[in-house]
Amino acid sequence: MTFAEIIKLHRERLGLNKKQLAEKVGVTQPYIVQIENDGKIPGDGVVLRLADALGLDRRELLFSAYRARASDDTRHYFHSIFDDLEPTEEFAQPFIETRKDHFESPDFSLQHLSTASNGVYQVAILTAKNDGAEFSGHTHGVPQIYIAIDGEYEAKIGDTVVRLGGPDGELCAVIPARTQHSLKAVQRGRCMTVTLGQVVRTANKALARR
Repeated sequence: MTFAEIIKLHRERLGLNKKQLAEKVGVTQPYIVQIENDGKIPGDGVVLRLADALGLDRRELLFSAYRARASDDTRHYFHSIFDDLEPTEEFAQPFIETRKDHFESPDFSLQHLSTASNGVYQVAILTAKNDGAEFSGHTHGVPQIYIAIDGEYEAKIGDTVVRLGGPDGELCAVIPARTQHSLKAVQRGRCMTVTLGQVVRTANKALARR
């Protein structure tokens, strides 16, 4: 279901016309028409007010908006960084591109910092915006390293849970290639990721074509 269809369905479910919804959200009636008829995706503030006005889960409606904003080209660039990313069924991180090197989701931001000139590694910063934010399960065909900068995390690597950051946690965790892993922010903060191997060369080629 598209973002526009979600808004229209729940507006009608509540028996609201477009003018009434606009008044509840604090926008004009033509703005609601643009959302429902023209596929306009509003900014995060309006999305949150729409969620409240329609009785929807704020996070889920943000996810829907982020997915709608993400172009096929953006998805290609994002996945070129991670190459053969294989998400589990519950994986839901609809990153959108804010700059060529910076991506946002409701729970995380991802900033690509650098790629080695010889293509042997790539460095990025993954920032958890909220306590309890989860980067759900996925695998890569190449190894990765998580390094806690600030905040506290639980990294689940295969069947092993590693505590990162904080007074009692490890500084870093190594994720072997093709190993299921996820990351939960016990306390929001930043984590550096170092991706090793062929994925970097794939990303370089994709960037060169842009």
